[in-house]
Parts: sequence; C-alpha cells; structure tokens
Amino acid sequence: MSQNTGTIAEQELLNAELISLLAETNGLALLPTLDLFFQSRRLRRKPELQQLVGGFREQIYRYHQGRGEVTRLLQHPISQSLRTFFQTFPLTYREEHTHLTGALQASFLHPLLLARLNGPEGDLCRQKLSSVYGAEAEQLASIQDVERMLTLRESERFERYLQVLYLPKLVLIDRASHQAAAYHMAKTLYEHYNVGFLRLKFTYSRLTTDPREQIPGAEHLTGEDSLLGLYEGFRSFQREHPRFNFALSPCFRKEPSFYDASFASKQAHFQAQVDEILGLLERHPELASYLNEVDTVGDERQLYRKEHFMEMQLGLRKLAARGFSIRSHHGETFYTLKRGIQAVDNAMNIWRIDTLEHGLSLGINPNHYYQLIMEEALAANEAAQAITAHSIVGRELHDMKWDGHDAILAGLMRGEKLGRESVSKFVKVKFHHAREVEHYQHDVLNRVLDKSVSVTALPTSNQKLTTVVPGFKDHPFSWWEKKGVDLGIGTDNYVTLGTDYIKEMLLLLFAEPEDLKITKLLMVATGEKRRPYLSHLLWQMRKNYPSSTA
Repeated sequence: MSQNTGTIAEQELLNAELISLLAETNGLALLPTLDLFFQSRRLRRKPELQQLVGGFREQIYRYHQGRGEVTRLLQHPISQSLRTFFQTFPLTYREEHTHLTGALQASFLHPLLLARLNGPEGDLCRQKLSSVYGAEAEQLASIQDVERMLTLRESERFERYLQVLYLPKLVLIDRASHQAAAYHMAKTLYEHYNVGFLRLKFTYSRLTTDPREQIPGAEHLTGEDSLLGLYEGFRSFQREHPRFNFALSPCFRKEPSFYDASFASKQAHFQAQVDEILGLLERHPELASYLNEVDTVGDERQLYRKEHFMEMQLGLRKLAARGFSIRSHHGETFYTLKRGIQAVDNAMNIWRIDTLEHGLSLGINPNHYYQLIMEEALAANEAAQAITAHSIVGRELHDMKWDGHDAILAGLMRGEKLGRESVSKFVKVKFHHAREVEHYQHDVLNRVLDKSVSVTALPTSNQKLTTVVPGFKDHPFSWWEKKGVDLGIGTDNYVTLGTDYIKEMLLLLFAEPEDLKITKLLMVATGEKRRPYLSHLLWQMRKNYPSSTA
C-alpha cells in the first residue's frame, strides 16, 4: 500500500490498527503515537504498513524542517485513518466560527443564482457579478462554474476574500432562502464532518453606503427576516437530529462607511439595529436560547485607535446589559503587529469583549517576527533595492522608534547601502522595538487570561488571509493552549477557503506533533472536559475497530 494507492480493505485495516492504538494510548500526541505504531506488534507481520507509518513520520519531520508540503501529509493514508477516527468519534464537534456566506456549497447556490439572474433584477445582478468576478461571471451554466467563483485562489488574500463572498450575498435576499441555507448547512456539517454545534455568523444588515458592497434587493430584506429564516432552518434540522444545536451570532461591520445612509450616522444605525434585536426577542421569546450574542467583523487594518471603537460602544454596552455576549474579530489582519495588538487591547477595554475571534496578533512571537523583518530589509539594502512604503516591511520599519537615526530609515527605504555602524544601529532599533511590542503583547494576553476571554483559532483562515503566518505549522494554537487560554476551533468560511472542520483538526495536529495530545484536541473540539469520559469513549471506539492483534 503506497501513499496514493491501496485497496479499501488495506485502508480499513490501517484504520482499525491506528484507532485501536489511539484508544490504548489514551490519545497521545501524533509523533509519539507514530513511534509506538511503527514499533508495535501490530506491524511486525505487515511490513507494507510499517513502511507506510515510517514514511509518514519522515514526512512530518521534513514538513517541520521546511522541506515538505502539508498537502502531501493530508493525502497520506495515515491522514485518511485519522480523518476516519475524527469523523466517527462518538461526540460531535463544536464549530465555533463559521460565516453564512462562506459555508454554502455551490450545489446549493447554483439554482438560487439562476433564479436571481432570470428575475426582474437579473441585468443588474449580472453587472454586479461582472464587477466583482470579471469574465468568470459570464460562465454560470454549471455548479462547477459557481464553485470556481466561490473558492479563493492560493495567491489571493484578505481584500479579494471579502469580494469573493459577494455571490452568496446576492442570492440570500429573503426569509425562505435563509431558511433553506440554514438547513443545508446543518445537514452538511453534521453528516460529513461530525459537527453537532454550529455558531453561525451572519451580517444583520447588508445596507451600506459603499457602492461596491450594495446588493440589489437588499433593501427589502429585514434583519428579522434573515434571523427568523435561519432560526427556522436550524430548528427544522434539530427536530430531525435532537443532539444538534446552534447559536445565531448577528455580525456588524466595523468599517465607518458600512451603514444605512437613511440614518444620520453609523452610530445611529447601529443603535437602531440593537433596539430591533431586543424588540425581536420580546416578540419571539423562543429565540432567547439561540440569540444571545453578537459579533463585529470587517477589515480592521485601519481600525485600531480608541476613536475607531466609539461609534459602537453604547450599542454593545446596551446588549451586554441585556445578557448578550460580545465577540469580535480582532488581531486578524493588521498593517503592523503593534497595531494588531492595539486593536485587541481597545476591543477589550472599550467593547469589553467576551470572545476574541482570530486574535493572531497575540500569538506571533515579536522577536522572531521582527528579526525576519530586519533580515528582509537588510537583504534588500545589500542589493540596493528600495523598500515600498506600503509593503509589510516598509510599514513595520516606519512603526519603529528611530530616535535620531531617521537617516538610517531613509537609506533603507531608498535602497542606499548602509555602512557597518548604521547596520548595527538598525539592529539596536529593531531589538528595542521587539522588546516593547513583546511586553505590550504579554500584557494584553495576560488580561485575556485574567478576564477569561476565550479565543477562537482558525488555522486555514489565518494562513490564507494574512501574511504573518508563513505556514500552518506556525499557528499559535498550541502555544495558547500551554498558556491556559480558553480555546475554540472554527473554519471561518470553509467552502471559500477550501477546508473543513476535520481538516482544521489535522492541521493543528501536524503543527505540533510532539506536544499537542490528541485527547487535548478532542477536549477543545468537543467542549468535553472530563478526561475519564473521553478515555471511556476511546475504548468504546476500540471495540468498533478491532485490531487484528487484539
């Protein structure tokens, strides 16, 4: 059985042997498990499986040395066995962060899109699609065409990501479409990825003064329609599968221009939406168990100062006083690391958030990060290359305190070669800046711990949408776990980003194969904190996958 070949019977045998071992060892970390597997009595009479295990272990080592691709790991039969283990685990998983518009399959969206294009606003919808997707919008005959438009390409980042989500928004224009979307999403996640709890994030109002974001027909969709439609769709699936549960998390865009122009200001529009949600709960008390939190989303790169948080402060305080939890996307994307930390700091101080979504700026090692910035700047300087002011390196250099050494900064930006003494001063400037940011970061992280603010980790989203996580192995999940941060796992927009919940779990295992115990990962993913109970469930799985050597 090679990496890419093998019979179904061989894969099932591998599944049984590995799952049995995971139960017997009570969910050790991945590499210790592979070491035991390679040496075990299970494989003594199966040299082809032993070779497979040894090869996968070697791929893990190469991956952490920067000589291997995560895609190759995910395609390996051992990964398929791990996927089977996670898919069939007796407890379901908590999908703590997924957005409505990025979690709908092309097969679901395609007929709704055709109906829109053939409707009274069809020409306007085509124009909007063309402005976002270009020539691709001219080919919408098949499900594959829609899938291609929905999926973010490897070279595309956050700006394009927000644009790609336009197509789903275009078809979700009434209560019925929201109801169908919720049922579709619950069924897909429950049946294919063992997700039993879904925290759904959706934009409460899509009305905006930004013409690029405007959606034909959105003025006829009320927040009540979208919310009740989602509730009805999820409840319909819940009646069929009682152990499924969900939380509705209305999201509000942070950008100053994102509000209904019929209001005098963004603050006035937000206050009106807050009152509308509270009124909705009074009219529909059955929503209370599912509608008790809100979230803020959007492009935060220029929204990090205190004044950027004031327009929504009163509305969030009012919701908190009525028992709502406040969640917020911060520390996800930023122009400089220090600003990313500052955004989290202000979200905690001014909005008093209960959960931090992403929080990546609290997981990057400043000393490592700024050393790489310095090396890249010096490499460009040695080649007499100018540094663009709006590049990552350029922004970080301008954020440092040069204290009388502005000529060195100017030389770096213009590509004028620095002398040895100037390089030494640059190293000193970088060193002190890294220390300052490190202290700031740890102060904020300690307050996250002190105030029991939970953090949702989204590996694929953080790797694909930012430039500060070079690879999946650099994600800070395991470091946060060691610090004692209360963690959750989410996929963000799993269709758009080409991932799924179980893939996220595998990526986290591959990122920390020596220290992250599979049992600990299961505790975070399921929300089950009783270790003896998890051990019992693992042993029950062993009975369902009997080893040939048992």
